Amino acid sequence: MELSKQIENYLPVNEQEEKDKPLLLEWLKEPEVFTRQNKKAHLTSSAWVVNPKRTKVLMIYHNIYDSWAWMGGHADGETDLLAVALREAKEESGITDIRALSEDIASIEIVTVSGHEKRGEYVSSHLHLNVTYIFEAPEDQSLFIKPDENSGVMWIDCDDIKNKSTEKWFVERIYPKLIEKMKAL
Repeated sequence: MELSKQIENYLPVNEQEEKDKPLLLEWLKEPEVFTRQNKKAHLTSSAWVVNPKRTKVLMIYHNIYDSWAWMGGHADGETDLLAVALREAKEESGITDIRALSEDIASIEIVTVSGHEKRGEYVSSHLHLNVTYIFEAPEDQSLFIKPDENSGVMWIDCDDIKNKSTEKWFVERIYPKLIEKMKAL
């Protein structure tokens, strides 16, 4: 199903999603929104990777955000955001045994990204038009760091995320809704 239809059919679970949904749908009409060529806003996809017991989430220590965070990345022209989230989870953590718990969107959000250096080049502040999916992976897999993006990978107890992540907006608005959705699957 086309992404705009998926988002149209998505039922917001909180005020943040209710406010972001119509904006996401408007941004989808913009040129090159699936690529970084759109310097104002572009599509990204995140992976919320949980263990089979649904007690832990696999997170990375994100170099740019300087915080423990979910995994994800840019669509870079790909229109299948579930595939993007899966690719990013594998690339950023080293896991290979991973499966989507659902092909349905688990959450939507518009994420502000402050200006930063990436590979020696300045990237101006912009928006990530983000779609998140929930995956499951066993904890016994070998993990590795992807040095150009993260400096740590580990399973974090769901109850401890608020103590590990320093990104207040994510801790208050994003991660709790994903934990609730994960429990419902």
